Amino acid sequence: MQHRNQQQESHLSEITRLLSMYHALSLPQLGKLFPALTDRKLLLLLKRLEKAGRLVFGPDGEFILYTKDCVPNPSTTAAFWVLLDFREDITFHTASDFPVTLTFYTQSDAYDVIHIPEEKEILMNHALSAYTEDSPRRIAVVSHAGQIPLLHFPGIAAFCTVSPDGKVQYYRKQGVSDT
Repeated sequence: MQHRNQQQESHLSEITRLLSMYHALSLPQLGKLFPALTDRKLLLLLKRLEKAGRLVFGPDGEFILYTKDCVPNPSTTAAFWVLLDFREDITFHTASDFPVTLTFYTQSDAYDVIHIPEEKEILMNHALSAYTEDSPRRIAVVSHAGQIPLLHFPGIAAFCTVSPDGKVQYYRKQGVSDT
């Protein structure tokens, strides 16, 4: 019983930490992040945190917000889906500042996930043009594959699109990637 309580407290603190960092996460993202929890158990934990004033359910119920003033950010939502694709290998992750959306580390690499809104390709090319050898590899999240030929900044490891339900499709400049 005590082990279950410790595990539950660990989940509660991790959910709070994640929301303080990313401000808004969807229920499916939290579900994928905590696969050992059933949907029912996850909802019970979230309701417990809501009752304690540590989070807020968004108006549509799809997003969990850190505070009532938080608004889901499409860049963060898309980048977090990419992060979840690597979750088994991640040793650390954090939200980042423009132009990078989030950064994560694996045992062997560091990655910056960068969301590139449509019609912002020139701005992002300029903002990301300075690259040093020790910089993280870059994963560019685009709205559609047609943006890829417009992007010319160094350090790109992959491009990807993210569907509203969280499916990530990876690309290289030459075509679709299997990874």
